[in-house]
Amino acid sequence: MEELIKYGKKMVAQRLAHSHFGNVSKRIGDRILISTTGSMLDELEGQIVEVSLSGPSSLDMIASTELVVHREIYKETSALAVLHGHSEFAVVLSLLYPAGTELRPEDSESVYLLHEIPIVQGGVGSRGLAQSTAAALCDHKAVLVRGHGVFARGNTVDEAFVALSSVEHSCKVKYFTDLWNRK
Repeated sequence: MEELIKYGKKMVAQRLAHSHFGNVSKRIGDRILISTTGSMLDELEGQIVEVSLSGPSSLDMIASTELVVHREIYKETSALAVLHGHSEFAVVLSLLYPAGTELRPEDSESVYLLHEIPIVQGGVGSRGLAQSTAAALCDHKAVLVRGHGVFARGNTVDEAFVALSSVEHSCKVKYFTDLWNRK
């Protein structure tokens, strides 16, 4: 839990999520540690619950509204950690590019780490969003959700954080290079 608390604070400090928007989780065997719905990412002490990977449990009602998405990612990928943020440039670019396409980073670090970033869509906490996000994360480290931010996965929480922050960096660079190229 301490690791999720640490990275929740880092997500807010680095503006990868506003305090009340976003969620964090970590898979431990057939269980998931996940932030609760409405919790503040920079104050997660006592706001993380343990739920079953396989299906409904008594704590599902207070777990993040994105629990269905986290579960599907863990079931369909090798991820052991998932971070979801609503960083500004990622949200903006998710609205400027159509769902079903891939954002191609401009900067060398993002090209190396991310290759490309798929853009999907779906309702918050919906089964459709869970399926499209998990499918995209089978072959990618992060995905943009149209109007809704980023889901990033990793084998560690740190690895997921690197992907999450790399997406925001890539989107910021892409936004300004696209703006310059439109002159």
